[in-house]
Amino acid sequence: MIKNQAFVCIANNTWESNFSNTLVEIMTVLSTENRILYVDYEYTFKDVLRSLSGKQKAPLKRIFGWENRLRKIKTKYQSEVYVLTPPPVFPINGIRTDKIYKAILKANAWIVKRSIKKAMRQLNIDNPVVVTGFNPVYGLPLHNSLNEKLNVYYCYDEIDGGWYKLHGPSMEKQYMQKADLVITSSEALYNTKSCLCRNCALVKNGVDFDLFNSAANPELKKGNKKPVIGYTGSIDRRFDTDTVIHAVKNFPEAEFLFIGRITKEEVRIQLQHFPNVTFQGSVKPEEVPGLLKKIDIGIIPYVKDNVTQGVYPLKINEYLAAGKPVVMTDFAKLSEFDNVVRFAASKEEFLQFLKSETENDSAEKRKLRIEIAEKNSWKNRAEEFSSLIENALEENNALDKVA
Repeated sequence: MIKNQAFVCIANNTWESNFSNTLVEIMTVLSTENRILYVDYEYTFKDVLRSLSGKQKAPLKRIFGWENRLRKIKTKYQSEVYVLTPPPVFPINGIRTDKIYKAILKANAWIVKRSIKKAMRQLNIDNPVVVTGFNPVYGLPLHNSLNEKLNVYYCYDEIDGGWYKLHGPSMEKQYMQKADLVITSSEALYNTKSCLCRNCALVKNGVDFDLFNSAANPELKKGNKKPVIGYTGSIDRRFDTDTVIHAVKNFPEAEFLFIGRITKEEVRIQLQHFPNVTFQGSVKPEEVPGLLKKIDIGIIPYVKDNVTQGVYPLKINEYLAAGKPVVMTDFAKLSEFDNVVRFAASKEEFLQFLKSETENDSAEKRKLRIEIAEKNSWKNRAEEFSSLIENALEENNALDKVA
């Protein structure tokens, strides 16, 4: 693993999110041998107003500097990570006029850069490796502004959907052309991004194996107890409501448990009246394995579109590490899991797979699932990530010597 390097991570999520975060997982492992400065999501004045009205929770004291914006976090490996909360910026994602958008973004980037540089001085960080985690909106204007020795874009989702859909795709394309290295988290993302940059690589998503393996049940379900079918993670625009409703209606002898935040409220509205449906709500990532112990089958019911085709869902390895059968829609090509995951091409097939997995699980199947997940641990993924950065640094050094 790479050692004695300083990393500055420009994120689009907070360090302490109520869901697993790929950049957080990678940097947690790398923090055992390196110094990490993680820059939290850039809260806007809109976030501030929503927090004041009680519609959102944001760390207002840190945002405004009434508490230290820079804090030290102890990781599960007993290493340390420094996390920075920048000052508030102006909300711009909904601005359609390109000229106005870029003018306000320039001001926002200046605010964020100033905060990062102050934190770097406090931590005696100079000439860092900058890793931008799916945040090209700030990665592009901050490129080459932090005296970085290497600039890495970590792309773990398709940018055509969500927050960045108006300006994100064009900014991502520009940023990838400037970055020294682009790392993607799925084969589909690699296939679409590799032709847009000079140096692209693939590091697939992983799992905190020890944490999720703790949810593995030593024995198969016995007796006439109802099977529990579970989903962990956000219920958002990707969620295939029709497929799930079909399963809930036609498998009444099963309980359906949904664990995680809900941003697509119509899902709750359509499902909450079914007697075999329970919504657990949002929980901390470390609490998920305890709830997974209640589940007999893990599901990933995503719609199939141009956004989800690039998704490598974190929960696939989390379910497998717990030994659970996995049934999912065939929204993405994930052929490495063909032997342990059931991919449904229709809502009828999804239901069929749920029933067959309920009846046909075995100790041998559980063992195979766990073995596959163990190979996909975040420790192994961080080693791959680290090797790519080391190689890119060596290439840059060689180019500098030639020049």
